[in-house]
Amino acid sequence: MQTDFIRIQELIDRPSESLAVEIKTWINPDKPEGQAKIVRAALALRNHGGGYLVIGFDDSTLKPSPIEVGWDVHDMFHVDKIQGLISRFASEPFEVAVGFGKRDDQYFPVLVIPAGIRTPVVAKSDLLVDSKKIVATDDVYVRTLRSNNTPSTAKAAWKDWGQLVEICFDNREADIGRFLRRHLGGITPLALQQLATTLGGEIPQLSTEDRLTRLLDNGEKRFQELIEERNLELPKTGWWEVALIIDGDVPSHLATKEFLSLLDVSNPDFTGWPMWLDTRRFGDASTHPFINAGTWEALVNMRGLWSRHIDFMRLNPEGQFYLRWALQEDITDANDAPAPNKAFDFSLPVTRCTEAIAVGLAFAKAMGCNPEQCALRFAFRWSGLKSRMLNSWVHPERMISSGHTAYQDRVTVFQQVPLDTPLSAIGGLLASMLKPLYSVFDGFELNANVTEDLSARLVERRL
Repeated sequence: MQTDFIRIQELIDRPSESLAVEIKTWINPDKPEGQAKIVRAALALRNHGGGYLVIGFDDSTLKPSPIEVGWDVHDMFHVDKIQGLISRFASEPFEVAVGFGKRDDQYFPVLVIPAGIRTPVVAKSDLLVDSKKIVATDDVYVRTLRSNNTPSTAKAAWKDWGQLVEICFDNREADIGRFLRRHLGGITPLALQQLATTLGGEIPQLSTEDRLTRLLDNGEKRFQELIEERNLELPKTGWWEVALIIDGDVPSHLATKEFLSLLDVSNPDFTGWPMWLDTRRFGDASTHPFINAGTWEALVNMRGLWSRHIDFMRLNPEGQFYLRWALQEDITDANDAPAPNKAFDFSLPVTRCTEAIAVGLAFAKAMGCNPEQCALRFAFRWSGLKSRMLNSWVHPERMISSGHTAYQDRVTVFQQVPLDTPLSAIGGLLASMLKPLYSVFDGFELNANVTEDLSARLVERRL
């Protein structure tokens, strides 16, 4: 199982607990107490759909905890030892990765738990501490917000089983979806309509493109207003924008700190700089979110560990979200990065759009939206494309033919996503959605298998 070392380091530099990230102080995996904490957390994260266990931090202050003298962190948390521990207690074996991030000359371990469960993972053995069962056979652990909306690990209660079963069914449904795409990939729209009629289904309605375009334009306008208001001078870059409307009966929410916290703990945190991240803990006060016309907004213009970030986001509790990012190709500090405004990496639209859709699904579910009454409608827009050449600098091992240059400067695509869409099915949606984007590069076509593989690697945390 591959480990995203950039993501690992980000978790150490900027720890934040959520349903997908559990934080523990230092524990000893050679002692039953430590083993129990690791087993419970790993099984809970697996049942949640994957995540991270970060060790060595106080979960209330998010500051590093003192470590005992003489501990060899790399040896104590060696992947073979942790894998063996999980295999001993998990009813369905799953692969675990262990990464190490460094902070203040100290290494901290991060356990990476993959997604993909098809049946709930159950404890298959007892783990005793002083003759007391800390982990008992048949225990099912989940990540939950039951304690004052604070993420924690607990035994599954009746309220948790619905979501747990839904996660398992989603993964099974994705397998069916892949089967259908392989065998029905060439079906014509007319044949699809006839098939839907025969099965008694309905053809999905077209997206409300005018509303999404207006949301994009308003977001861009608001971004320009803030740039002028703060008298910022930004480098010339290309841009990627996201507009999301939760269409349907959205439960009532207000633009409060509680709403921000709800979104924060629900964010699946697939990358080191996730979509619509919560900037309240950033040291630079200019990046902190603020309320404008009933909408949370945040503008980030800073240099991070690996690259500069120029982001703008809007979060409206009525179910409308906007995100604007400078293209990574233009602002990265990597030694092998292309010259600014010259390149366009083929893989980033896949992974970025996958994460945006996944985060949107998590937000809608956290807000209490009913899958039978709500759907997600996305618009993605890229600008500053003209004269850029398609390349593969992020994943140089994935070769693409050279010479594909864009003449068109701006591309917008739209996608409707049912709220019950499994994460593993997002790649299938993107394979068709992204065709207009790639085609402006001299008619380039990205193989659907590549799109699905990149998307799956992101949501399974093995990119």
